[in-house]
Amino acid sequence: MKLVQVEITGTAPLLMHRFGEEAEVEGAKPTRRVQLHERPPREQAERAAYRDSDGALYIPGAAVARLLREAGGSHKQKGSRKSVKYLVPSAVLVSADTLPLLNGVGPLTDYEVDSRPVTIPSTKGRVMRHRPRLDAWRLEVDLEIDEDILPAEMVHQLLVEGGRGIGLGDFRPERGGPFGRFRVTRWDEREADPES
Repeated sequence: MKLVQVEITGTAPLLMHRFGEEAEVEGAKPTRRVQLHERPPREQAERAAYRDSDGALYIPGAAVARLLREAGGSHKQKGSRKSVKYLVPSAVLVSADTLPLLNGVGPLTDYEVDSRPVTIPSTKGRVMRHRPRLDAWRLEVDLEIDEDILPAEMVHQLLVEGGRGIGLGDFRPERGGPFGRFRVTRWDEREADPES
């Protein structure tokens, strides 16, 4: 088992869109009526922000795990026709559920409101969406890598490729957008304690 401390720095702004409790309730009740919510853009963006109890913005750890898994889809396992995508969930563990977003001095707490029209896939209708946008961002994540399953060098390669072609957050390259791209700025490996 290898422990890796990673720092990634955004090369493009990060766009957030948290699936909140309100969206879950709205999706549960079937209706054919169009409902207009006239909330101010800042309030709509705040509802879409990932924010912890201290008011700091974060990215879910599951987003980094998903990025690594999807990046593995373009690599084949040695001696198999299956892709590495199926090995990543058992080989790599993202240690935290929430990854605080940072700037040069500490945790990020503020954002710009990004307003742009989006297409709703089910109805093909267009609506105006207001989301939090972070122009300068970075985050630190600790990974536990089981090298018996996948070498750390491959995980590093997946993270680098994922930062260029998959991205984090909403409207990222994987979804046809320009947001959420990043580069790996630190990769510090150390062996895990055999006791843990």
